[in-house]
Amino acid sequence: MGDLVERLRAGDLVGMVDAAIDALRLHKEEINAMNVFPVPDGDTGTNMLLTMQAVKEAVGGADHQDMASICRAISRGSLMGARGNSGVVLSQILKGMTEVMEGRESLDVEAMAEALSRGAEVAYRAVMKPVEGTILTVVKAASEEGKRIKDGCASLEQWLSGVTRKAKEALDQTPELLPVLKEAGVVDAGGRGLLAIFEGFLAFLTGEELGEIEEEVEQAGLPAGAGVEDFRYEAQFILHCKDSRVEKFREALHRLGGSVLVVGGDKLYRVHVHTDQLGKVIEEASRVGRLSDVEITDLREQVEEAGRRAADAEVRAAAAEKQVGVVAVAVGEGIKEVLSSMGVDRIVNGGQSMNPSTAELLEAVDALPQDRVLLIPNNRNIIPAAEQTKALTNKEVAVIPATTITEGFAAMVAFDPRAGWEENRVRMTEALKGVRTGAVTTAVRDSRCGLGKIKKGNYIGLYRGEIVSRSEDLEEAALHLLRRMTEEGGEIVSVIVGEGAAGRDHRNILRFLEEKGLEVEVIDGGQPVYHYIFGLE
Repeated sequence: MGDLVERLRAGDLVGMVDAAIDALRLHKEEINAMNVFPVPDGDTGTNMLLTMQAVKEAVGGADHQDMASICRAISRGSLMGARGNSGVVLSQILKGMTEVMEGRESLDVEAMAEALSRGAEVAYRAVMKPVEGTILTVVKAASEEGKRIKDGCASLEQWLSGVTRKAKEALDQTPELLPVLKEAGVVDAGGRGLLAIFEGFLAFLTGEELGEIEEEVEQAGLPAGAGVEDFRYEAQFILHCKDSRVEKFREALHRLGGSVLVVGGDKLYRVHVHTDQLGKVIEEASRVGRLSDVEITDLREQVEEAGRRAADAEVRAAAAEKQVGVVAVAVGEGIKEVLSSMGVDRIVNGGQSMNPSTAELLEAVDALPQDRVLLIPNNRNIIPAAEQTKALTNKEVAVIPATTITEGFAAMVAFDPRAGWEENRVRMTEALKGVRTGAVTTAVRDSRCGLGKIKKGNYIGLYRGEIVSRSEDLEEAALHLLRRMTEEGGEIVSVIVGEGAAGRDHRNILRFLEEKGLEVEVIDGGQPVYHYIFGLE
């Protein structure tokens, strides 16, 4: 804004949201690298950025001239879009602030001080067992400073500058309050994210540039197991239920796990919990209301992966200069993201009913700097085109004959960037044998199978080249398929959710798999054609 600002209007809040997003984007990798408490929160910088981006989307549909409209959008957007423990706490800070702000036409220092104080109060109330040395400590210190200095501040810049300075001081003290931070040599990640938001707000008021985006930084050197809650899963979802049922539900969650947050109101709540009893959590939630936007994360795998990354810097450096390139065929943004994270260098768009040409595969192979390439088609119909590329390029190409995306994932798990081309070819091809794949799709015409008549539009489950389930109900078709698949045993199951099942309630499917004693990984694949793809190992 530039000039001294004494009051904020509704439209200014929109600009402050944008500035907060810019600041979080700027420091995202730095914040992610501090992620040591609670370790299972995933990537704190990413979670807080996604939460604020959800706020931006909600604000986009509000009246930018109306304070109440903007404040309601900020509160609801942050609640619905909250990601991870840090995102949920941030949503409560914003909820408390907007409760004060929405009743005013403009906001001066007095109003902002009151709003920040309310934000801290609401955030503390949302956490049944508040832990000092976290984002809560930082927001409390900032809010107390805001009240202390408000009468001596001539402008909002002066006030927010003092608040931001105090937040930084409180953040620097978090290792003294939380031993796990001191042991790792870092400050609290959530508190650092909140400081970034304050820095963004201040930059908006002063008109100053925030700076350049941080380069990727090394993860904190946390000793194995330090500060890690002993829970397997993180569950996050929206719960639609009567307000009178929430307190008993919250108590039930505390018996089933930790890091419990149940926040919201007016029959709409954001739920976050770490637990070993995933099925019971879903069951308890289903008793009191309806679930949506369900997200399940395997915390143990996440923590182990973080440990592997921290302990294997040399391998990462070697992988960056690996001698073997990897090309894979895939469709669905979520699936592509997973493949990229596993080490695939180039992804060719394609899959069932949209097979890429040999020319497209050849272009991807030739675009890589490596002279030796592994090509993963992930579909039976694409293997012939993949094989043809070997005769059309000067590079050595090995086709890993994966016929499904779950086989492709298994192949990439076996991939070792330190190993040679031939060793990886053998390892990855062998890994395909340990995976069984099932999928649910929609019948495109009337037909008949061993189960009887199939009508166009029915949901059908495919397994081992046969139709093993059919139903007018997607969930029923999926469950019948899974019963057939699990008859043969298994330990780990991947549930890849396609665009046709996006936004649906998967709790009965997850409960079934949990009761079977399977380790479950849910991936928002976004693939067309197949509503669900199941990979059993």
